[in-house]
Amino acid sequence: MLKLNWLREFFSKCPDDASAEETARHTRAYLLYLVGCTIFSTTTGNKVSVSFLTLFENFDEAGRFAWGAAALAFLYRALGNASLKSQGTISGSLTLLQCWSYYHLNVGQPKFNEEPNQGCFPFALRWKGRSSGTRSKTNISSYRKALDSLQYYDVRWCPYKDLDSTVIPKDINSNLILRTSKTMLICFGKAERHLPDRCLRQFGMLQPIPEHPQKWERKIPTFDQGLDFSKEMEVELKGKIRSEIREWLERGFYIVEDEESVDESEYMEWYEKITRKYVGRPESLESEFQRMVGAMREIENIADSLPMAEMGSQDRKLLAEVKGTLQSSFNDVVGNSKKG
Repeated sequence: MLKLNWLREFFSKCPDDASAEETARHTRAYLLYLVGCTIFSTTTGNKVSVSFLTLFENFDEAGRFAWGAAALAFLYRALGNASLKSQGTISGSLTLLQCWSYYHLNVGQPKFNEEPNQGCFPFALRWKGRSSGTRSKTNISSYRKALDSLQYYDVRWCPYKDLDSTVIPKDINSNLILRTSKTMLICFGKAERHLPDRCLRQFGMLQPIPEHPQKWERKIPTFDQGLDFSKEMEVELKGKIRSEIREWLERGFYIVEDEESVDESEYMEWYEKITRKYVGRPESLESEFQRMVGAMREIENIADSLPMAEMGSQDRKLLAEVKGTLQSSFNDVVGNSKKG
């Protein structure tokens, strides 16, 4: 990993009399800096993987890579990680994520930079950079409440229906059909499935119950990490890599098409069973605290009921450690609640 401020410090200014080689070196550093603080941003906000530097070895070839697909793979993985309780930060192209939200949901939308019916590309340019609400009102609690209060009419189910396709570059417009391809998205060692069959309404299609996703190798090991693979393992890993890449190369054969005889009520019944309806906490903090304290007291009672006289010295020592840890945790929980 390289620090972005290091790239900025040593490569932000290219000398006027720089040779072609030095100019190319500064250009690669700028491009690495650019992707590192946009589509491949990390949770630190100040680092970028040096792996991306290899993609700028040939400038002509660099423009032909599937940067959008790689950015989605990177973002999908980041969203999965961010959903974990242990994760407090997020990475990836947050501009892309914000614009997706602006187009779909009536929550936290900024003012228009351009009138909605005026052609502008990229489409993100239609929005101003800052939300129209005040900072004091745009906290996580208010966003959770707003999301939980969404009504049917607050969602744009077909956000791309009225977009002006004439402003989209021809090479992009001619490949828009691939947006409904069930394929594999790859960004170096990250592989994520693209499953448009789970959100067909945004493409103007009826939504049936989707198929269960196939399992896949979410992490593709590379052979330049200094790892000592056995011959059998190396063959297996190369096979997996070829499988993921083959699925991507054959993406044109897996376009999801609209079905006419779809009963969307069946989908809603299925969705009600598998989803979590609310983003906010399902119970109050006070209830959650009381439940936690009650569980800790129950464990303490069980520990006290164990016959220590019949235990060996080692078991007594372990039980004493458990009680001590439990009491310490209990004191921390109660103490923090009083401070709050």
